[in-house]
Amino acid sequence: MASRLPSLLLLVAVLSAAAHHAYSAKDYPSTGWTRIKGVEEQQHAVDIARFAIGAYNRKMDDSLLFVRMIRGYVNGKYYKLTITCIQREDRYEENVKDWKYETLVYEEPNMPRQLIYFKDFF
Repeated sequence: MASRLPSLLLLVAVLSAAAHHAYSAKDYPSTGWTRIKGVEEQQHAVDIARFAIGAYNRKMDDSLLFVRMIRGYVNGKYYKLTITCIQREDRYEENVKDWKYETLVYEEPNMPRQLIYFKDFF
């Protein structure tokens, strides 16, 4: 078992690098985005936003909750969404400040969605 450990670590490192490269933020389209009209009413866009929040929460051990969609753009299989969130522990408080985020998600039919980035939006 000990002799396999370096090989396994190398395999994990190679696969991680390949996965990162396959969905690297620098590879997504910089032009050709189409605005999603009525994005707050488009259930598919809302589902993608909720996926992005869940993926971010798991990765960062955070507890953001979806509040609403602000705007969204699509370019082929990429969705760029601006959303607002609050912290889970603040959900019953009054006058809670919500925070804006921009997220980019890659979605291909019959494949798991991929979170490309999730960042503060100023």
